[in-house]
Amino acid sequence: MSDTNQSGFLEVRNLTLQYKTSGFLVTATHDVSFSVEKGERLILLGPSGCGKSTILKAIGGFIKPSRGSILLNGSEVKKPGFDRSFVFQEFDQLLPWKSALENIVFAIRSTRKISKEDARSEARALLKKVNLQKFADSYPHELSGGMKQRVAIARCLALKSKVILMDEPFASLDALTRQKMQEELLELWNETQFTLVFVTHSIDEAITLGTRIVMLSPHPGEVIEELEVDLSALASSHPEFAALKERISDTLFRNRLDYVI
Repeated sequence: MSDTNQSGFLEVRNLTLQYKTSGFLVTATHDVSFSVEKGERLILLGPSGCGKSTILKAIGGFIKPSRGSILLNGSEVKKPGFDRSFVFQEFDQLLPWKSALENIVFAIRSTRKISKEDARSEARALLKKVNLQKFADSYPHELSGGMKQRVAIARCLALKSKVILMDEPFASLDALTRQKMQEELLELWNETQFTLVFVTHSIDEAITLGTRIVMLSPHPGEVIEELEVDLSALASSHPEFAALKERISDTLFRNRLDYVI
């Protein structure tokens, strides 16, 4: 298990997150700690309701910790900022009245002083990275779910954020499109080495995309184990991949988690 007291680029320290619903105080996570190094791909893995998405929102600055703290590059996270960008599971996160290209141009010009011509040139280059250069002038309603997610990822890259936060962005895609999106995400990471925090409840996806996996217990979410891993170049049928998958499954079973293979 990794040393959660070791300082990192992004640090989550003893994080307890609570919210009120129907007059009750719900504890989503309890005393969660982990760190993320710059350029790392960290996966938060666990069942529905274990607080994965809530942790991601707290890192984004949208939820205030009940206890504990979150530090990014040494500064405490207290509110949202362009140094962190999101890709959500929902496809409708683009501005519907703007084309794919203009969605990215808008993100670029919202964060930097740059001419529209230069912003459009940069946006076209980003669309090429996600293999959507032919759909630059298409509007969101004209794109498939996978295409919309590619535009959303390109928009995150355009923001030049320190950390990209992804909340089960491929969960609603069919199996083949999901696998393709995972491959493209890894290709993008190889090019730009962005820091990624990725939420999933799929063991296969966690092993495929992660350099480290943080497993969370059922509600309220607590860290039950951390694993260093980078098997992204291996097929899911490879013995090493299968062995790690079995180890994770055993850990989840021992902690009575419902999980997705």
